[in-house]
Amino acid sequence: MPKPALPADYELSLSIDGWQYDADDSSNGHVWRSDEHECSVGVYDNIGSISVRVTDDRVDGFASYEELERIDYDRDRRDGVLLEGIDAARGWMGETDPAAWAHPEVCEAVFDAPVGYTLETYYHENREAIVYYRREGADDGVDIDVRGSDGPEGLSHANAPYLYVHEWRGSGNATVALAPWTEAHGPGSKHPDITPVVETPSECGLEVAVTMARRWAREYADKEIDTDASGQAALERWSA
Repeated sequence: MPKPALPADYELSLSIDGWQYDADDSSNGHVWRSDEHECSVGVYDNIGSISVRVTDDRVDGFASYEELERIDYDRDRRDGVLLEGIDAARGWMGETDPAAWAHPEVCEAVFDAPVGYTLETYYHENREAIVYYRREGADDGVDIDVRGSDGPEGLSHANAPYLYVHEWRGSGNATVALAPWTEAHGPGSKHPDITPVVETPSECGLEVAVTMARRWAREYADKEIDTDASGQAALERWSA
């Protein structure tokens, strides 16, 4: 996508205290990135406003970033406001080392995948969080007809490619289930494609749900669960 045009005589700062300008970035913004810490700062033209955002690049979804500043503009002030946004981004990066920033709503427990699985996608949206872990060695296709005669009840650890964790962010209610593919119809659907594998406590939140997913996966593996993984201690407060 085209970048917001800069004045002809303007020179961007290519390196700012650990943040490096990414000339190959394909978004519609000017982006500085820290590959080591998987986060980025971008200045975007939203047609009518300039926004400055810092993003957790490990995460997908519309809530994967924090907006640092948004400046509205009239058409004849667009260039000046764009430079204001770049100055704001440069000032923030000058004060914030990449290692010092963390998205306050991203759940670190998600990145410690259950044994036998690898993290495929973590969607962080305004209303929900959705995580897909892919089973190691899983085939690309699914033989179970989850939308036909078999139903999602036919999914098992042996044939389901994905372990699915979902949280409604407002309530904290969560689901741990098997899924046949990513973008599966989840708990909000009249005809879900998933089949739950554990009963999660009401309002337990994503961290506890991920821990329960790890415990479920442990039943099918020969490895010990990582007791130091993020989120493990959180399950204790839900014990009877």
